[in-house]
Amino acid sequence: MTMLQENLSAALALAFAGIKIFPAGADKRPLLKGWQDAATCNADQINAWFEHAAALPAIPCGPNNLLVIDCDRHGGGADGVAAFKSLVAAHGPLPPHVPLVKTPNGGLHVYFQQPVGEAFGNGHGSLPPGIDVRGVGGFVVGPGAQLPDGRGWTSVPERAAIKDAPPLPQWLGAILRPPQREAARRSGTDTSEERGRAFGVAALNGVEGELAAAPTGERNDRLYRTAFRLATMVARGWLMESEVIETLVRASEGNQYLREHGRGATMKTIESGIRDGLGMPHDDLDDRDECAGHTRRGNGVDHKEQGQSSKDHPRRARTTGEWDEPDMSILDDRRGELPELPMEVFPRSMHRWMDDAARGAGVTVGHIAQPLIGISSGLIGVARRVQATRSWQQPMTCWTSLIGVSGSGKTPSLDVVKRALLVVERSRQDENAVRQLAHETRMERAKAAQKKWKEEVAAAVEAGQPPPVKPLEAQEVRPFVVPRLYVSDCTIERLAPLLEARPRGVTYVADELARLFLNLERYSGGSDRAFWLEASDGNSFVVERLGRPPVMLPHLLVGVVGGFQPDLLARSFAGDSDGIYGRFLYAWPPEAPFREPTDDADEVDPEVINAFARLVNLQAGEEGAFAPRSVPLTADARHEFAQFAQFAHQERQLLEGRDREYWCKGTAHVLRLSGTLCFLEWAWNGGAEPQVIDARHMSSAVTLWRRYLWPHGRAALRLVGITDKHGHARTVLRWLRAGNKAMVSREEVRREALVQRLDAGETQALLDMLVRAGWLREAAMMVSGPGRPPRRWEVNPRLNEVTI
Repeated sequence: MTMLQENLSAALALAFAGIKIFPAGADKRPLLKGWQDAATCNADQINAWFEHAAALPAIPCGPNNLLVIDCDRHGGGADGVAAFKSLVAAHGPLPPHVPLVKTPNGGLHVYFQQPVGEAFGNGHGSLPPGIDVRGVGGFVVGPGAQLPDGRGWTSVPERAAIKDAPPLPQWLGAILRPPQREAARRSGTDTSEERGRAFGVAALNGVEGELAAAPTGERNDRLYRTAFRLATMVARGWLMESEVIETLVRASEGNQYLREHGRGATMKTIESGIRDGLGMPHDDLDDRDECAGHTRRGNGVDHKEQGQSSKDHPRRARTTGEWDEPDMSILDDRRGELPELPMEVFPRSMHRWMDDAARGAGVTVGHIAQPLIGISSGLIGVARRVQATRSWQQPMTCWTSLIGVSGSGKTPSLDVVKRALLVVERSRQDENAVRQLAHETRMERAKAAQKKWKEEVAAAVEAGQPPPVKPLEAQEVRPFVVPRLYVSDCTIERLAPLLEARPRGVTYVADELARLFLNLERYSGGSDRAFWLEASDGNSFVVERLGRPPVMLPHLLVGVVGGFQPDLLARSFAGDSDGIYGRFLYAWPPEAPFREPTDDADEVDPEVINAFARLVNLQAGEEGAFAPRSVPLTADARHEFAQFAQFAHQERQLLEGRDREYWCKGTAHVLRLSGTLCFLEWAWNGGAEPQVIDARHMSSAVTLWRRYLWPHGRAALRLVGITDKHGHARTVLRWLRAGNKAMVSREEVRREALVQRLDAGETQALLDMLVRAGWLREAAMMVSGPGRPPRRWEVNPRLNEVTI
């Protein structure tokens, strides 16, 4: 067998055993962007990958729930195989028949299942040199793979199959994640807060250069180690976790690691390093640590720091409250006072219908506006794109959500707009029937052409002549799919052909959106997150389908319109690190006062039906050849947008966590809103289609975002927590309040309040935050006899006065 055949055979064998694979090059670099999501067991896809390419079958550890101990052997370097044998001899045997694979350089891959609960990422833990860990975010080349020089990866005989890999032994797990040392230093340590901050900032400033200089094969390891080292400073309060993550992501973009491995894998490596580093707080600084260029050894990692004055970077861990006035914002997950909808952003011709529709449904105009924006923008989709610059375009589709408890008016307001959409969809039945007849004619013509071609091929073969090339008209035509304007319950496999039928986009409309976002991980073999992360951008996407050819979508665009109950919103996006929540425009309007029922509003008003029909009928290319059209900003509109973008850039420096992440989406939201408001006014009033977006609509979009959607969105995100740490802090305070606690230990908080979601170091950092917020203070404890006094924290009695 040739090398290509060997690698294809190995890939198919792994897939047949249920192991997802993807193609990697001979240099062991992925040949696909987004390789973790692309990995598959689909034989057709694997054949297509390996048919002509000199590829190796690679096994992504995360999607296969595997953890691989990678023992390297390189001339002149550490002997990882010998080191691992010594570990086994010292700590205990491995499970019998554990899968082993020999690597081309004489190394060894040892396969285990990931532990139940929190999975390991890539890194080292406390393993000796020469041994690496490949977990979530990493991959290994599979057994049976062969390099061009004939060397390859070979399974050790009489061992279990990879799919039957045993659980990770406890002793090995303890080495990979060593016991936490004492988590955080007491107040009054030798290192002042200012000095620690300056040291941390100097380390942060050197990160981009450090990762840029990392050789290609060491970038993952260097990223983990850098995240670990910076997290040791986070644990001391010298750095903020959010600024560490932001710097590491920016550095990963600079050295192309993010582009090659994808955001999910990059964040897994960063989070793994931060998680481990938070449990190993940095040692106190000595005099030489403030000097540039000196190398020190602390917390198990070698590093160089460049000294920098704290005057240049005065920012440090903030005190947000005092014992007499604790920080109440941690507990605040109420709606609070929020601004009303600025009706002036909508054309005056729409006000009567919006008021009548709100009165008829027993809701406010804010309830009506949100689904109106979402559905209108979804009907436009990518048929028209807002062009900010020649290189920056946005589709007009906006994801919109109403926030409110059950019975607050979300469903009636959604129904008002959805009824009009249903009328428009039904009115297209005759048009769709004509399209179906034309499509079926093409199918039959293709079948006839294919039959004729097969006859010609048979005749040519019989005559000893070269067979004719299959003509284009003989290509298979897929069955007709009725174009849908919206769906209310749909899988990705079903959405794919619907998006082929309506390439400008489809809108998902649901009363309660939590049923979608709480179930993104419902498949044991994968996740829907990658699809929905891309679904708002209108870029190309490939939908893999089990047992069927993939669907190539030039424009993946799905609008999302609906509502969230407050508690379900918090659950839907708790721990959301990929930013799906930031794609929404939120409105949390108040419940409307009681009004006597009236007949002022029709069940379905002709004005809104006509407006939707105009948006649906926007032309985008010739029949069968969809071509989005860009709509540029006028010079005045661009100036207006540039002023907002400059303001947004300045303001984000004052925000952190989810507030900052959401605010940074504001420029994209404003562009989409400007296009939607422009085309909605045209659709309502009629006339010539807009060829540009003017300053008036841009100003309205900025007003709508700044005065209404941003404060409402910020209130909604407080349900989730500004950051994960903020959410955990709220959980702890609620637990303290419910138990009427006067004093607690760190382990009580970790075990009982947080149910061990955080380790000791992370819990200590959380307690430090609550001390700075004025809710806790460390108590002086006495101890009789030798040993350290126990650490305990007093609970501010004002917590019992707070209504939760």
